[in-house]
Amino acid sequence: MFLFDRKQTIFEVGGVKFGGQPGETATVLIGTIFYAKHSIVEDAEKGIFDEKKAEELLKKQEEMSDITGNPAVMQIFSESEESMIKEIEWCTEVSDIPFLIDSTVAEAKIAGAKYCSEVGLEEKAVYNSINMAIDNKEYDAIKDSKLSSAILLAFNPKDTTVAGRIDFLETGAGSIKIRGVEKGVLETGKECGITRPLIDPATMPLGAGAGSTCMCALAFKSKWGLPCGLGIHNAPSAWSWLRTYRKEHSEHPKKGVWIGPGGEAYHMCDVGSNVIPALLGNDFIMYGPIENAPTVFPMIGMIDMIVGEAAQIEHELELQEPHPYLTMSE
Repeated sequence: MFLFDRKQTIFEVGGVKFGGQPGETATVLIGTIFYAKHSIVEDAEKGIFDEKKAEELLKKQEEMSDITGNPAVMQIFSESEESMIKEIEWCTEVSDIPFLIDSTVAEAKIAGAKYCSEVGLEEKAVYNSINMAIDNKEYDAIKDSKLSSAILLAFNPKDTTVAGRIDFLETGAGSIKIRGVEKGVLETGKECGITRPLIDPATMPLGAGAGSTCMCALAFKSKWGLPCGLGIHNAPSAWSWLRTYRKEHSEHPKKGVWIGPGGEAYHMCDVGSNVIPALLGNDFIMYGPIENAPTVFPMIGMIDMIVGEAAQIEHELELQEPHPYLTMSE
């Protein structure tokens, strides 16, 4: 395995460690709940869902975390301001682990940041994300909140190469202007009070930048020493060839279920893709639907054992607990 010359920063969010040299800390695994078309959601706008099933999913992720040693984080995805507040309140009563405030609606994320600041959840919350779409209103909301951790999304629509994403992080590449002043995402995060930034290069589709996406952690950690991660499962799930293959080689008896070799291949590519960032120095992985926890945690735990063993033996690094190498070696 490899070692970065630059000193690597380790941040703690809600007691979970992000960062470090490859193998030094366990890969943080982040499962999404209440995502679009999630079967447990009854009314996405009002935040109504099957609480029993939701609790089972959260507890199963925590159980897998205890078994493997990979820290767990919940990615709370909400469709509105109302659902964001309801879902954060409910999830944090059921589970004590850190969480991502996530939505495609900026107002929902702003409401989440404000709520967490008001009720004292700011140390467990990660804002997802500061990106090219940020405007003055969202900038002010994050700055006025008590949040100190956020994902900085390095999506450069003009240049999806590694160099292009570095340029975006440093300068904004002409995409971010706050009060008329062009800024990079790193600087924007600092101005908003983000002292524990987590960098996500933004996963691109296969054939349209996925390769560069997977290279980014090596470059970013070499340059800044900051924790990096991504949601690589988005690449195979958006792969048109794979969707066609699933359709042509499976039966689809009901919504969300594909039976046959095509469905199995789709699931393997979706879940198995998470191995790639774990081997390339990433510190956290947004692995997709929280239902996949029983498969993803042992799989990434195995990778962490291999990388951790190399870190100990070849680089004399002291592994930090919890760690799959220390948990699953028996």
